[in-house]
Amino acid sequence: MRYINDAMKKNDTPKDGLINRIIELEWDMFDKVTNTGGRAACQDDEWTFYVMRFSQFSALNEAMLQSYEQDLLQAQREGRNMVTEKYGYMMEYTDPAYFDKQLKPVLPQVSPAKEELVDRIANLLLGFEKAFDARYPALYSKSRPLQGAEAGNVSFHLYAIGELKTYSQRTLELYYRQIAGIDPKDEEHNPSFVIHRTTTAFYGYTSLDDAEARIRNERQ
Repeated sequence: MRYINDAMKKNDTPKDGLINRIIELEWDMFDKVTNTGGRAACQDDEWTFYVMRFSQFSALNEAMLQSYEQDLLQAQREGRNMVTEKYGYMMEYTDPAYFDKQLKPVLPQVSPAKEELVDRIANLLLGFEKAFDARYPALYSKSRPLQGAEAGNVSFHLYAIGELKTYSQRTLELYYRQIAGIDPKDEEHNPSFVIHRTTTAFYGYTSLDDAEARIRNERQ
């Protein structure tokens, strides 16, 4: 198993330790993803992988994270690669013909009940991200497009759908329970604000406002 350099890890709280265990499991799977064009450069960029995944998980509660860790461990026991599956599910939208012929027969089947829950969560996440984009447009411009799959580009919405389909029903229900009542305008609890706040701190910004101002100034 390939490990993340301990020197880059945050490890200040029990939740940080849980997140680090999850990232190690994902990093091992990410390292083993086989791309049609050969190994991708991002597969050797452990810093960016760590920052992006830690930031995402920082917005989730421990119950949901513990459930997701169990999903990863179960997949590991079964010889499945959940990161490969995530990218496979995305191709339903970016390359439907290839998905139908090559991937759909081998990917874990998503039940109608799970599909419906995935859509509900993905739409909530999209609403959160739109609120963040409206508040910090310069900063958000560094991220994925919100929606669509033009020229095979994976948007925030499609990426979320692909990843959510790899979660167990149990994990999805915990996720939905956490975020269902959050007002997108609530910058303290909106997960998109939490995620971007964590990411910008990793990159040395003092706040979201600081990041927004500095990115705007770079463009002038």
